[in-house]
Amino acid sequence: MWCFLSDCCLCHSASIDSAIDTPAESWSFALFSEEDLTLPDSVKAGAKVQAFYGDELILTSVADAVNEACDRSGYGLKISGRDLVGQLIDCSVPIFNGRQVNLDVLLSKYVLDGELKSLFSNVKIQNDAWLKNKISVEPGESLWDAIAKAAMVTGQHVWLDPDGTIQVGDPFASPYQVQESLKLYREGSENNVLDASYDEDISNVYSDIRLLSQDSKAQHIISSVKVDTQFSYNRLKLITLADAETKAEADAALDKVKKDNNLQAYALNINVKGWDVDQKTWATGMYLNFETDRLNRATAKWAVYGRTLTLSRSNGKKTALKLHRQGDWAQPLKHKEKPKSTTKKTKKKSSNQGQKP
Repeated sequence: MWCFLSDCCLCHSASIDSAIDTPAESWSFALFSEEDLTLPDSVKAGAKVQAFYGDELILTSVADAVNEACDRSGYGLKISGRDLVGQLIDCSVPIFNGRQVNLDVLLSKYVLDGELKSLFSNVKIQNDAWLKNKISVEPGESLWDAIAKAAMVTGQHVWLDPDGTIQVGDPFASPYQVQESLKLYREGSENNVLDASYDEDISNVYSDIRLLSQDSKAQHIISSVKVDTQFSYNRLKLITLADAETKAEADAALDKVKKDNNLQAYALNINVKGWDVDQKTWATGMYLNFETDRLNRATAKWAVYGRTLTLSRSNGKKTALKLHRQGDWAQPLKHKEKPKSTTKKTKKKSSNQGQKP
């Protein structure tokens, strides 16, 4: 394993991504030297890599590719990779016959005690009440897809901490609130935002949403909600969901539909100087307040869904933040996969069996 530091004097450029809804943080690191460099044996594709900003660990990953180049002017090096989730995406669950397993088995048997146990050392689960819910895993299915699906049937999201810990739960359960508001005013001496872009697309926002299902006795279940929107007329959306067997399940599904629609409808992208805020590196899951007199609808409370740390010789350190409104995140719906039906073949006993000829 080897480490690189964000303030390396030879570093020409660096980029580290992170997003709530995108597995496997990607990163790249490039440098140029007028003198040729000889890489130590530890710096190679496939090596475990940790990135630090000062003393803070911000990424644990594996190097996917190493590229060296040279000409008369000097020597260039570029290394890129993904966090440890990249290995879970690439590798298959070692199951050769379709079977049903639960999240506990996937994490304990196939990750912590499996072929990748040298990479992963810890798992944290916020709610273990539904860990016995099983999912179907087919031959060739990736470990990450199976884990994400198994977490979904427990009603939880799955992501990775900078130290490589697999987290299962709600990424916004205990958000860090940034202390100082981010500001972008036309005439402002306290501005701490370089630029901002506000997006509003309400094509999937409805004022009247109704979900239809039926219980185990084939009785109709209806869940509905009225929503205040910018539209001057009523927009009706009917949704059928066969998996909701109770009114409580239908209400939960409807709340998720509403939040998912709002999540995609309102977005803010901003760029700020530096990689840290409140002496912490910018990270997904943070809450912040944004103030501006230039984008009047963008002044609101926002949540960090994605961030990209960049470093270049010309622009120094910058952070790009992808934001959505606070409170619009919805956890996956609990869903119990029905076990596959098996038919037992029974031999009919011959009517003459046991009779003497």
